[in-house]
Amino acid sequence: MSSNPDFDRWYAARQVKFILSPSHHLETFGNTLVNYHLVSELPDYPGKVRVREGRLEAHPPLVITPTAANLTAEGFSPAAREYLEFLRRHDVSLAILKYGYHLKSDNFSEQILTESLATVTERVKAAVVASGDRFAAVMQGEDEPWDVALVELWRREVDKSARTNISELKAKGKLF
Repeated sequence: MSSNPDFDRWYAARQVKFILSPSHHLETFGNTLVNYHLVSELPDYPGKVRVREGRLEAHPPLVITPTAANLTAEGFSPAAREYLEFLRRHDVSLAILKYGYHLKSDNFSEQILTESLATVTERVKAAVVASGDRFAAVMQGEDEPWDVALVELWRREVDKSARTNISELKAKGKLF
């Protein structure tokens, strides 16, 4: 990490590589558990790779007005919370629906392996594909601040799901 936390946060957000994204959109009328697998090289230990696994819980989207957008985040670093705050202030699509703005990273585990990044990533991807989990994601990212990648995953899934969620809310008469 550098001595500039702003640089670290933006660098981490832009370096995330999505190897496998969830194949299904965030649920419109129920909670969604997104199972993440983040693979990263340990910068000070050549040949060491960390695999972090856990889940993010997204609540059903609710129609909101821009003034009602209060964010909370639990279990995230200051860098990830600051990135989330930036997205709240600048991403127009988040002003329409509220997607579980209380992000909670739980069921977390990690392991360190002595193999190449490519080998570990392919093995994790193969295991996730074999599981058939429609809500699983495999990413490569920075080791620190690693949880910025989770905020970026959440942002991408909201972007990907919004159109379908809006259509489903309209169909049920729950949008405006």
